[in-house]
Amino acid sequence: MTEKVVVVGGGVAGLASALALGRAGHPVTLVERDELPAPTDAEAAFLAVRRGAPQVHQTHGFLARMRVELRDRFPDVLDELLAAGCTTMPLTANLGPPQPGDGDLAVIIVRRTTFEWVLRRAVTAEAAVDVVTGVSVTGVTGEGGALPPRVTGVSLDDGSTLEAELVVAATGRRAAVPAWLAELGVTVPETVHHSGLMYLTRWYRLPAHFDLGSDPKLGGDLGFVKYLGVPGDGGTLSVTLAIRPDDGALRAALSDADGFEEACRLLPGPDRFFVDGPLEPIGGVRPMGGLLNRIRRFVDDAGVPTVSGFHAVGDAHTCTNPLYGRGCSLAVVQAALLADAAAAHPGDGVARATAYEAACAGQVEPWFEVSVQMDRLGADPAGIPGGSGESSDDPARRAVMALLAAAATDPVLGRAMARFWNLLATPADLMGDPEYMARAAAVMADPDAYPSPPREGPTRDELLEALAGAGVARA
Repeated sequence: MTEKVVVVGGGVAGLASALALGRAGHPVTLVERDELPAPTDAEAAFLAVRRGAPQVHQTHGFLARMRVELRDRFPDVLDELLAAGCTTMPLTANLGPPQPGDGDLAVIIVRRTTFEWVLRRAVTAEAAVDVVTGVSVTGVTGEGGALPPRVTGVSLDDGSTLEAELVVAATGRRAAVPAWLAELGVTVPETVHHSGLMYLTRWYRLPAHFDLGSDPKLGGDLGFVKYLGVPGDGGTLSVTLAIRPDDGALRAALSDADGFEEACRLLPGPDRFFVDGPLEPIGGVRPMGGLLNRIRRFVDDAGVPTVSGFHAVGDAHTCTNPLYGRGCSLAVVQAALLADAAAAHPGDGVARATAYEAACAGQVEPWFEVSVQMDRLGADPAGIPGGSGESSDDPARRAVMALLAAAATDPVLGRAMARFWNLLATPADLMGDPEYMARAAAVMADPDAYPSPPREGPTRDELLEALAGAGVARA
């Protein structure tokens, strides 16, 4: 049984939802408020401006779970990514002899703009999907008196409506989903934890034939600044520096193009890209704030849906601190879960919502909790005494840091951590692995035996002094 679908939002979550539902046979209309360009290649896609999605030019992670979903659900999309110049990077080089499941442990090296460009081409080629751009959705239509209230379509900014049996909100973290559903008498509870971070990102062109070596993903954490250099397709590199939003002096210095590049030369990791001289920049320093963890609930405490005919996907449903690079991968996971729920419960909006939210509770929501806990254990600079990045006496943090240190040399812990970081194993999965639990228990019983490597790099004052010496003005 097919159902008429409206997907709101043309980012990764919306495109993946439209593709999954369209290929399942449902007629889909995807509505995107931006006038989407039609680039002819990956470079044109990178240069295109999307007013409603400035985050596309930030550093993004495309984790092993994403590659697995593409391989198993959309193999043609993965093939097109590789044909467009993207690569995959195995994560098993230092994990000892091969083990079952190692084929899953590989990430995709690609720019977000290239990923969306390839995904959008697949969507527009799908006969069941109609893409409408330059149109904004202003709300939903429906039956507020039903139990639960039922969404039957969306209202557009030109005063017209689109009817649907299934509305998918893939509108990102700033979506007005609670306000839309409030018109039907539906309350959408939210739990929010702010990350205490903002990003500053700049893109560069790597020299031809630049050798990335065996570790092309380089990052570090000095407490007052966290940083990551990630190569992309097309010989590109993005470097992101994450700092506290209220650190005005550091923000001003790093927002300056010269200051940003000088900092890259001083931070161990990104410095390797600049040893032979300046790189060709692609644009200026791009800021991004408002980084948070947030989850919205569409079921009551008993798991009963509070609305039918409506589903949220991606950041409109569950948003995690972008520092961990989970957003795009979780969006594709949710698109697949929604398509599965629709296939299992044709024509039954309540059963579909029950199944979808239950699947999200098992496969998506744990990463919200993980992100909140990781922020508390040190990802948020405000949570580190003095913001200095020095280790805390908190036993939980000491245990986590000991596990990470041990994982660098223990293949069992290292493989488990790789699967965890890449969304292939939830905390519950790790707890159910007796070999991992035995190794982890031994480490946590004596955390002092597994000291973290000493942090290398300048202090905050040293970095600011070096930038001032290079002619970068302070705030």
